[in-house]
This record gives sequence, structure tokens and C-alpha cells, in this order.
Amino acid sequence: MTNIITVEHLTKKYDSNTILNDINLTIEKGQIVALLGENGAGKTTLINIILKLITYNSGSINVLPNFRHHKEHIGVMMQDNITISRIKVKEIIQLARSYYKNPLSYHELIKISGLKNLENSKMNALSGGQKRHLSFALSIAGDPELLFLDEPTSGMDSKSRQNFWQEIINLKKQGKTIFVTSHYLEELENTVDRIIILKNHKVQFNGTINELRHMQGEQLIEFDSELLNIFEKFHHINTVIKIGHHYQITTDSPEEFLQELNPYLKGISNLQVHQNTLDSLFNNFKEGAYND
Repeated sequence: MTNIITVEHLTKKYDSNTILNDINLTIEKGQIVALLGENGAGKTTLINIILKLITYNSGSINVLPNFRHHKEHIGVMMQDNITISRIKVKEIIQLARSYYKNPLSYHELIKISGLKNLENSKMNALSGGQKRHLSFALSIAGDPELLFLDEPTSGMDSKSRQNFWQEIINLKKQGKTIFVTSHYLEELENTVDRIIILKNHKVQFNGTINELRHMQGEQLIEFDSELLNIFEKFHHINTVIKIGHHYQITTDSPEEFLQELNPYLKGISNLQVHQNTLDSLFNNFKEGAYND
């Protein structure tokens, strides 16, 4: 497979503060990749460096190596919507198309935006969800090979989110590469090919969700209980999170764990056993367990 992005030993500092420390990663063509990390982990800095919006201290980056003018082939959907009060939907789409040599057709972009009935409306008259759809259409106006999405579904309703991710899957089928950051981890779970976790300014995980499950625990067991200082001492536990009286426990041996839990069932309610979710995997992530 062709590498669309190659980052080697990247370090970024602001004065004496290290933001990114010895980052190494590759993104292959045709993949949907999720970049996860808590606030301050360096996600935005890494994306801005890849987009050549800010400089870095050391290391190297190679983006779209098979394209001479790579900026022509990159699309970006920022977290904040751009709103120009006096311009109409159809005018901003045509303006975005004018920046590229081989843009997508206006018909296709207005269809993707879902704003055909609002093409004569001013941008500032759109709802938050409609602005997100318009921002997406603008980000792909140039038919990019590489697309960056920053919190793309923020403000969208449930149906709009489903339609959005179907469009992303369609882009992948066309061989496009998508790099996404989102706090809606449940949306990413069945969509992305790879997950990159930034923590403490380094890549702590770079792999598939199945690899992350294998590392963190295949099963998630949840229940409510007012019993104290009991369950954390059980065997066959990978991680434990306690929020009030609600427990989230990950394990590779659910049968053995449930046998150990059996004597305490009278003190337990709302017991659930299911496959470990991406949200739980990320919240329970154990630093240092993965070696790239």
C-alpha cells in the first residue's frame, strides 16, 4: 500500500514545553484513521504540522509523496464553521470550487450538503447542523485525496450523522484517505480502519480496534452496586472504572470473572456483559502496553 502520510521522529516544543515527542506514524492510502487524545495531548498541533500551518523542531514529514502540488489534493473540515453573513449557500460553494483545477460539480456538492432547497439562503441563516453539512461540502470541493475532519458531526442530529458517515464510507471506496478527530467515539467504532492514541505527547497506540480490544480486554462488564472495596480485588480483571455506584470492568475472561461475582449478585443491579466499546477502551487505556 502507498503511504499518504509518513511522520518520523517528530518533535514540537513551545519554549521549554514539549507538545509532541518523537512521533512516528504512517497513514496508508484508502484508510479512515481516527486520532484520539485528551485535551492537550497534541492532536491539533500534529494536524497543523501535517497541514504545514505551523513549524516543528525536529524530525520529518512526507505528505502525498506522489503529488507535486499536494495542497491541491487536501481537504480540511475545521471544528468551527465559517460563516459569512452576506453570501448565499450556492455562492460559497461556487467560490470554493473556483480554487481548484478539477473540482467536483456544483450539482454533486449541493446534493452532498443536503441544502438543495436552501441554496439561495444566506449562510448565517442556516442551523448548526446545516452549517456542518455545508462545511463538509466545502472541504471536498476540490475532490481531495486526503481529507481532515475535526469534530465533523458536532451539531448534527442522529439521522444527519448516519448520512454523513455513509458519505465518508463512499469516499473511502473511491480510494480517498480520511483523518478524523471526534469525541463521538461510538460513531467511529464501526467506521475507522485504524486508531491512533496520543497521550503524554507521544503515540501510545497505533492499530485496529480489535488489536486495542485484545490489549485492553475483549469484554466490558457493567453493573451498579453499593458494595465497597470488593470487585477491584477480583482476578481476571484488566481495568476498573467506578463512577458513583456504577462499575465498568474490562476482562479477557468473562466466564471466570462472573463465577467470582456470583456470590455478590444480591448486591448488584443492572448487570450487562458486552464487547468492549471504543469509548470504554479509550477511557481505560493503559499507557505503555503497546509497542509500535
